[in-house]
Amino acid sequence: MRSLLFVPAANARKVEKARQWQADAVILDWEDAVLPEDKPLARMLTRELLLGRGEAGPKILVRLNPVSSDWFADDLAALESLRPDGALLSKCRSPEEVERTAKALDCGLCPLIESPLGLQNAFSIATASPLVEALAFGAEDFCAETGIRRSDGEPELLYARSAIVTACRAAGREVYDSPCLELEDLEAVRVSAERSRNLGFSGKLAIHPKHVPVIDGVFSPTDEEVREAQLLLEAFAASPSGALRWKGRMVDEAILRQARRILERASLLVKPR
Repeated sequence: MRSLLFVPAANARKVEKARQWQADAVILDWEDAVLPEDKPLARMLTRELLLGRGEAGPKILVRLNPVSSDWFADDLAALESLRPDGALLSKCRSPEEVERTAKALDCGLCPLIESPLGLQNAFSIATASPLVEALAFGAEDFCAETGIRRSDGEPELLYARSAIVTACRAAGREVYDSPCLELEDLEAVRVSAERSRNLGFSGKLAIHPKHVPVIDGVFSPTDEEVREAQLLLEAFAASPSGALRWKGRMVDEAILRQARRILERASLLVKPR
């Protein structure tokens, strides 16, 4: 997945449109975007959507309230007989929280790393259950807990982002970056998405439908990248040695793996939804 769009699950109009959004996944948010008194409504609207959905449209994920919250047990009960495409675990801090959730739900899990403790436990969280498909980074809560003040380019979060990517790749999981909070500045969204891509993230969370095509474009291989990858692999296949001089650069297996990843990602994107 490239783009994962948050939708406040207590907003009936937005939930009704969820299957029409062009994101790879829609996240029905039961946590921060929903007031305590509206939690039951969010669960009810989500249930109606999941029971009535068809085959077309984006994947439907649900962001649960934290395991330590008063609402978590009711969240699990509401999803018990349903099968969303996945569940995000808010403010996940330990593998034990993943294990507890995995015992109750039979769907893909994506813990959100939003604290220093969660970051320290990222690899253990990613490998806590076979149901864990990815981790995601929550920069806002992480900054609130650490006292980080972000500046242009967010170099203050480079360590956290790189650590999460490294933990996920070591565990064989996908990894998604936190959303850009600029609602109207699409150039800022593009710059943010490019930074995420360059650091090794699989895709990015989004808070506005306008952000989705920008994110999808950044995380999709261009026609030129696909063409270059194909030519490189063809040239290497015809080479008699384990290394190849290609356009002034020395190419070995590590470069070839990157080319294969480009072609693999391109092939996934052309499959019908």
